Amino acid sequence: MRVKPIDEMTNEEFEDFLAQIQEAEFEQLSFPTFMDMLWALQAERTTEVIEISAKLVDGDLCLEALSDIPVRGNEFILGNKRIIIKWADV
Repeated sequence: MRVKPIDEMTNEEFEDFLAQIQEAEFEQLSFPTFMDMLWALQAERTTEVIEISAKLVDGDLCLEALSDIPVRGNEFILGNKRIIIKWADV
């Protein structure tokens, strides 16, 4: 099943897409399409957007909150969660 990215769909196209998914066999759904759908469904439930910018300072990742969440270096606190951003090995 080949579709355009969900975030580019109109509401009507998204509704049609969901109807097609309900009619299709689950095995026919590609993993990227499934993940796009999951993301879109989660995004619909979002009530607030928090932006965080990142920059390199002397080789270290430094985050800056663009809202009122606590940020220090490469970590921030969101509710009862402490989120740490690390460099991935390549």
